[in-house]
Amino acid sequence: MHITYRIGYQPGLLGWMTQTQTRFYAKAVGFGMAFECKVANEIAEFASRHIMTGNLLLAAFDGDSAVGSIVIDGGTTPAARLRWFVVEPTRHGQGIGRALLHQALAFADTHHDYLWLTTIVGLDAAKHLYEATGFTLAAEHSDATWGKVMHEQTWDRKRCI
Repeated sequence: MHITYRIGYQPGLLGWMTQTQTRFYAKAVGFGMAFECKVANEIAEFASRHIMTGNLLLAAFDGDSAVGSIVIDGGTTPAARLRWFVVEPTRHGQGIGRALLHQALAFADTHHDYLWLTTIVGLDAAKHLYEATGFTLAAEHSDATWGKVMHEQTWDRKRCI
């Protein structure tokens, strides 16, 4: 396994991100078409501005195959959002997620004062990574956006200087 990390658009990456997010959350919590449509629309919207200063589209590849992705979405604003952080489930535990997160945080620390993300309760491996890199739980609430009640969390992190 030789993992490379690439910044910016790569052919097929946006579709891979949508598919991998959708499949992961379908299996983990039962999300369906509404979630897939939302993810696809939001990724497409981000793609049109991913090259703006302060935004980062970063992916991990094994050869020509994407195996992970992460986004910093913030442009030139002081606050940015960490989004679409996912690693191919068959590649969990290999350090790919940790490497993606560390590279994304280094980028965010040079462009933004504050970083935030949303997630759902029960994704313990991700929670561990967030806590280990300085994120703190900022808010929790229940939401039925996806057809069933989910316990959502917002995590945030101030710039590490």
